[in-house]
Amino acid sequence: MVKYISALILASLLVPPAMAQSGDGAQAAEPAVSDPEAMVTALYSDTADRSPLPMTQRLETLFLLERDYLEASGYPVGRLDFDWIVNGQDALITDLAFETVDVPIRDYGEAAVDQFDRKIIIASFQNFASPTAIRYYWIKERSGWKLDDVTGDSEDGMTWTLSLLLAYGG
Repeated sequence: MVKYISALILASLLVPPAMAQSGDGAQAAEPAVSDPEAMVTALYSDTADRSPLPMTQRLETLFLLERDYLEASGYPVGRLDFDWIVNGQDALITDLAFETVDVPIRDYGEAAVDQFDRKIIIASFQNFASPTAIRYYWIKERSGWKLDDVTGDSEDGMTWTLSLLLAYGG
């Protein structure tokens, strides 16, 4: 199975929900996500019907700051100089597989209980015959599941973290 992902389609996915607007200029309501694996799977699908990823306020703010920086500076390329969904500039995706890891809830007895459900969705694939794994970290908030961060491995063996790249550059 071979999949190409266009930069234009991916750019539409990266618009934080607060930035999305309806046709009349009003803010669009953020869709509730009940299945984060389905959202990640849709990123890599061939269908044209893709929605922006719902993000935590922290991650959404980092994308908004990056957008504002690019607009103010006039630079054509920001801190993200690669497509983090495919871990590269271009994509020829094969051998696509997904794994969901439920993160256990921490229980400290009566003192405190971790109140948030968390999941890690791992997308594994070959990108131009290079083995790639992208990990999507999701947290369940009252309004549904939201993307909190993304990590991947770079060609030099280092792991990158999306929020750190947006905040500090790479």
